Amino acid sequence: MGIVTHGSDEQKQRYLPRIASGELRLQAFGVTEPTSGTDTASIKTNAKKVGDHWVVNGQKVWTSRAEHSDLMLLLARTSAPAGGKRHDGLSVLLVDMRDAVGNGLTIRPLRAMINHATTEVFFDDLKVPAANLIGEEGKGFRYILDGMNAE
Repeated sequence: MGIVTHGSDEQKQRYLPRIASGELRLQAFGVTEPTSGTDTASIKTNAKKVGDHWVVNGQKVWTSRAEHSDLMLLLARTSAPAGGKRHDGLSVLLVDMRDAVGNGLTIRPLRAMINHATTEVFFDDLKVPAANLIGEEGKGFRYILDGMNAE
């Protein structure tokens, strides 16, 4: 999970005990988009730093468990790719979905398979605190791969 390996000490202290106890549910990962498929470097969801927040706009699809999660790890483009490396400039943000739904975050269920809670998630000027950046800005693609490799 991104917080365990790449989160700040403050993030680990704030979230991990509550996730481990079941008080908080971190079950949603916003990576896939309808226009990028498996080409993660082509995602269009973006986050721009404005003061002490990131402002997120875009869409994710096939986001499992979004309706049942308190938190989401979200991959968004925070800067242009550097030096021709398409995966650079992607960052991971921790979204508190309890505050976000109705305040820039919309979740729509996708009826694809029986007993499979998957959704589309829309971000419209969603504000995420700057402190919710996981790890370093622009290195999110590596963090997502680390998480997937662990699974």
